[in-house]
Amino acid sequence: YDWANSAFATSVLVAFFPVFFARYWGSDLSGQDSTFWLGIGSSVASLLVALLSPMLGAVADRGGLKKRLLAVMTALGVAGTAALCWIGPGAWGWAMTAFVIAQVGFALGISFYDALIVDVCEPAQRHRVSALGYALGYLGGGLLLVVHVVMTLKPAWFGLPDATAAVRGAFGSVALWWVLFSLPLFRHVRESRPPVSVPVTQAALGALRQLAKTLRRLRQYPDVVTFLIAYWLYIDGVHTIARMAVDYGAKLGFDTNALIQALVITQFVGFPATLLMARLAGRVGTRPALFVSIAIYIAVTVWGFF
Repeated sequence: YDWANSAFATSVLVAFFPVFFARYWGSDLSGQDSTFWLGIGSSVASLLVALLSPMLGAVADRGGLKKRLLAVMTALGVAGTAALCWIGPGAWGWAMTAFVIAQVGFALGISFYDALIVDVCEPAQRHRVSALGYALGYLGGGLLLVVHVVMTLKPAWFGLPDATAAVRGAFGSVALWWVLFSLPLFRHVRESRPPVSVPVTQAALGALRQLAKTLRRLRQYPDVVTFLIAYWLYIDGVHTIARMAVDYGAKLGFDTNALIQALVITQFVGFPATLLMARLAGRVGTRPALFVSIAIYIAVTVWGFF
């Protein structure tokens, strides 16, 4: 599934949508306005995910619905991505709406997909299996991104009239890729059922009560509060960089092709790096390995600044 949905993250979320939004759908907007609305769209999607995740997660646990909800979110993400193929020039509002829908499906789907790790491997294997999933995501997303880059540079090779048609075709191929490579999970992964499975409506009501109870008791678990705050700050920074990097770089005057080439390189560096960090985590522990990765990121960022 990482191989499937990472195509959306690389080709749509990070690479082509920000550029295409500014130059095609939002061509009547100023550069500042297009960046503003790109940020607003990403923020709205993040807010919806933040509001829906706790309740839907509890529903999935109580009702044994992780695979079903993953299927719903996959369909939502695929539909939003496919819709981008058909939205015409200047219709930036519709394009942003489809983009938000696709982002919500993508992000919520990941939470249910991650939750399935307890059903596919033993606790001692989770570092390795999780890292392998991430690594395959980098590889799969990178390979399709290479195809899309070639499509935009040489559209005639693919029977396309121009780069605009190539980008729209890239959105369609991402939707198809996402569906195709999701099928093995839905066909072969068996989800463990809770001791007592309850109907969806009952599960939803129970989930709301459980969520309220959890929030009331949160003060009793300071480590959980610390973890949630740290994760929120960390992952929101990562997501902001990923979503805004190409648009921000283009507005600073960097060549768009160079930015996308850098993104391609990142995918193929990420593949072995993820496996290496998983091995390190297995030897020294998760927290030290995380500190190493953050230290590397900070060092490279500071070096780039100077």
